[in-house]
Amino acid sequence: MNEHALISKHNLADIEVSMGMCVVNYHAGAMIDLGCVMRTEGDRKELSNSGPVLHIIPADSPLVEQEALKWLGSDDAMCGVIARAIVVPSNLAVLQDKIRWALFRPSVAFRIFRNPQVAKGWLIDVWYEELAREEAEKSRVSEEAKF
Repeated sequence: MNEHALISKHNLADIEVSMGMCVVNYHAGAMIDLGCVMRTEGDRKELSNSGPVLHIIPADSPLVEQEALKWLGSDDAMCGVIARAIVVPSNLAVLQDKIRWALFRPSVAFRIFRNPQVAKGWLIDVWYEELAREEAEKSRVSEEAKF
C-alpha cells in the first residue's frame, strides 16, 4: 500500500485513493455478489467519486457473480467514474468481457482483466485520454471566446 494514500478499511474490501486513482482490494475469501459490490461502491463513493477505479478480486474468492460484474459497468455505477477495470481470477469472465467489448463497444470505459498491471495501464491510458480531451475542449472554448 502507498504510504501517501487515503485508505479506508471495510468488512468486504480495503479502498485506497492515491494520486487520483482508486483501488478496491476485496478481502480474501470474499463472496463477490451484487450486494457486496453495491455496498463497496457506496463506500468508495464516500471517499472519491472521480478518476479511474481498479477493483481487485482475490484468486480465492469462492463466488464472483456475473451480475455483480455487469452492475459495476452499468450507467448507475459508472456515474462520475472516468474508467473502471476489474481484475478477476476467472478466464471465463475475461473472455465474456472481450466478446461483449468486440460486439457492443460500450459507451462507458469498463473492462475486465486477469493481470492487475495490464488493468492499471489501461486505466491510466483512458484517464490521460480523457484529460487530454478536456484540455483540448478548454482550449477550443478559450479560442472561440477571443473572437
